[in-house]
Amino acid sequence: MAHVITFGELLVDWIPLENRQFGELSIPVKGQFPGGAPANVAVALAKLGVDARFVGAVGQDDAGEFLRQSLAQMGVNTQHLCRDPKHATPMAFVSLDGSGERSFTFARENTADLHFDPDYFDQGIFEGEGIFHICSNTLTHETLFDTTLRGLQQAQQAGFLTSFDVNLRLPLWRDPSRIRSRVLDCICYCDMVKLSLEELAFLAGDETSDAFAQYLLTLGPSLVLVTDGPNPVQLYLPQCQLSQATPEVKVVDTTGGGDAFIGAWLYAMLANNLVNKATLHDAVASNSDSIWSLAMNTAVMGGAFAVTHQGAWSALPSLNDIQ
Repeated sequence: MAHVITFGELLVDWIPLENRQFGELSIPVKGQFPGGAPANVAVALAKLGVDARFVGAVGQDDAGEFLRQSLAQMGVNTQHLCRDPKHATPMAFVSLDGSGERSFTFARENTADLHFDPDYFDQGIFEGEGIFHICSNTLTHETLFDTTLRGLQQAQQAGFLTSFDVNLRLPLWRDPSRIRSRVLDCICYCDMVKLSLEELAFLAGDETSDAFAQYLLTLGPSLVLVTDGPNPVQLYLPQCQLSQATPEVKVVDTTGGGDAFIGAWLYAMLANNLVNKATLHDAVASNSDSIWSLAMNTAVMGGAFAVTHQGAWSALPSLNDIQ
């Protein structure tokens, strides 16, 4: 049976819960939540009934054990989650503005995720068939970037589809001048790419967003998805461009919205048996609006549900929630 492997960071998100008064001070109270974009996607898929497997590294510490147990409790296969005895588990401190939009402060200096051993991709990870999914936080450091490329290459050699949610977190990049080249290098090994319109414009530079999205298709992907908050989602295919409106919802917390979107999208790919290059290419060549409209609708409903609930994993929808 086809499955999805997500690779990258698994971390503790400290998310605001409430303000409490302690004497004359108003103290923001934050809760410890499991997070990290590729881990969020794995949980999103597990909640939709998909065989989801996470590959990455956490510290051999209390935070790492909390995260391992949390993944397992959500139904994600943790066989390939490494425990690093020498480096700590990464953390992120989340702030929310009045509209629920997030900002991040990261504790990710010399942490376990940065020391993932590329040889571990040889340990029977790419058996069977399915999709290998990454995000850009494994591109921030040169060694981990090389590891990510190796994972993509091995996944393609094994016949897996490859998926990339760009999901830029600029504070994690010591050298922002490397962002464009590293993202494009990875896109060359990906069958599906998802970006926000803001990320697309950042990478496009002086080019228009439409022109740059079309350019990305020439690098290797079969499709490019572009989200824009509450505005319609755009799907770029070699022969056409499709649009999908998003439902109007009251936004509570955007923390898991993008990950719920891509999780629901990957679920739709598996539901349509799009699990290798041949089936994906046939679907793209057929220009079947019904396949892509249904997949986009599934994705936008997943994302819309998530932003109406607080937290990351706790906000991810089940299939009944989407339907």
